[in-house]
Amino acid sequence: MRISLALRRFLTLLVLLVVLVFAAFLWFKPLLNIGAGYAAKHACSCHFLQGRELEEIREHDLNFSVLGMVGLEVSGNEVESSFFGLVDRRAVFREGVGCTLINDEEKPLAEVKGAAAGAKKVEGALVTGPAALTEALDFGMAPVPGGAARGLVVMQNGEIIAERYAPGYDQNTLLLGWSMTKTLTALTLGKALEDELASGVSPEELVATDHLFPEVWTDSARQLVTIADLLHMNSGLSWNEGYGSLTDATIMLHEMPDMAAYAIAAPAVAPRNTVWNYSSGTTNIIAEIASRRGGESSFADLYHELFSDVAPSLLIEPSQAGLPVGSSYGWATARDWANLGQFMLQDGIWNGDTLLTPGWIDYLRKPVTGSEGTYGGQTWLPGPDMPSLPKDAFLMRGFQDQRVFVIPSRNLVIARLGHGEDKSTDFDGLVARLMDVID
Repeated sequence: MRISLALRRFLTLLVLLVVLVFAAFLWFKPLLNIGAGYAAKHACSCHFLQGRELEEIREHDLNFSVLGMVGLEVSGNEVESSFFGLVDRRAVFREGVGCTLINDEEKPLAEVKGAAAGAKKVEGALVTGPAALTEALDFGMAPVPGGAARGLVVMQNGEIIAERYAPGYDQNTLLLGWSMTKTLTALTLGKALEDELASGVSPEELVATDHLFPEVWTDSARQLVTIADLLHMNSGLSWNEGYGSLTDATIMLHEMPDMAAYAIAAPAVAPRNTVWNYSSGTTNIIAEIASRRGGESSFADLYHELFSDVAPSLLIEPSQAGLPVGSSYGWATARDWANLGQFMLQDGIWNGDTLLTPGWIDYLRKPVTGSEGTYGGQTWLPGPDMPSLPKDAFLMRGFQDQRVFVIPSRNLVIARLGHGEDKSTDFDGLVARLMDVID
C-alpha cells in the first residue's frame, strides 16, 4: 500500500508534535513537581490547621502562577495534589505536629513527638479597640493585590488594645508566618546555648564557634564559617532564594526530605562575613545546630519549652526527616504572633520568668555587614521603606507580607498576617497611622 505524500507529511508533523509535547513536559516537569509540592503542603496545613475546605484554599491561597489549576483531594489525614495526573504529590497531617510534605516516597516519615502546640486557646473576647484606631485598622485590613490581611493585632504595654480579622478568621485561627519563623529559630538557638551564655560567655564570643560540621565541611572555606555568619546571612555558602522557579529555596522545601542536610551540602562561593545573601537554607542549618547543642533536647523540645507559655498555639511543622522547618513553617494565632513580639520587647522575660539569657535578643538586633543596616541575627531592622519606624524598632518579616513590628520606645507591638502578593502592603502607612493615634 502506497502512502500519499500528504499523508506522509501529516504523519511526520504528528510525530514532531508528539516529540515536542513530550520534550516540553520533561522541561516543565520539575517546575510542576515544585508547584504540586507547594500546593499539597499548603493545602494540607490550611485544611487541617485552619479547618478550611480545599476549593476555598485553591481560590484564595493558590491564586498565583499555575497553582490554580492543581487538583486537590483529601484522603484520610493526607492531602494529595496533581497537575492533570502528570505530577502527583502528597502531604501528611499529624495531630500536634502539623503537615509534612513527602519529598521522597522511598524514605520513611520520621517520628516526631507531638505537643499541645496548635491547640485553639482564646483568652478574652475580641478587642475592637477605641474609635480613634478605626481608620488605621481599616487601612491595615484593606485589600491588596492577591488578597488582604487576615489578622491584625495591636498591643501596647503588653496588652491587646485592638484587633481585626477577615471574614472566616478570628482569634483562634492559626496563621502562617513564613520567614517570621526564622527569628523564632534564632531565639531557639539562644535557648540551646543558655547554659554557656549563663556561665558568662558573651553572645559574640559564643557564636564565633567554627568547625561546625567537620564531617561535611572539610574544605578550608567552610571550616571557618561560624554560627554568627549563619545568623547574619554572611556564611558565603552558595544559595539562591528566588521563588517561582527551580532554585535552592524551592528545591529544598519541595524536593528534599532532609532540608538541613541539603543546605549544609552547599559549597562556599565567597569568604565568610564578606557577602550578605538571604538564605532559608542558612536558617535550617541553625535549627540543626540548635538540635546538636541542645543536649538531650531536640529543636522541637527547645522551642516548645521556650514558647509554650508565650505562644501556646505555636507550631513549627517538620521536614520528612523530622527537624522543624525553622526557615518557613511557623503557625500561630495573630495574638500569639503579637505575644512573640512582646516577648522580644521584654528581652526574653515572660510573666516574670527569664526564659532567655539577657543580652541574646539585643545581640540579634545588631546590624550586620552587607545588610545596609536592615538586618541583624535572623531579625529585620528598619529600612528606607519604613521611615515612620523609630530607630529602636525591629521586626519579624515573612513572605506575602507577614510582619510583627516591635517598637520598644512606644511599648508597642503590631502583628499583621495575611495573604497576597509579596511586598504589596503599605506597612509604613499602617504603622504611621497607628502611631499617630496611640499615645
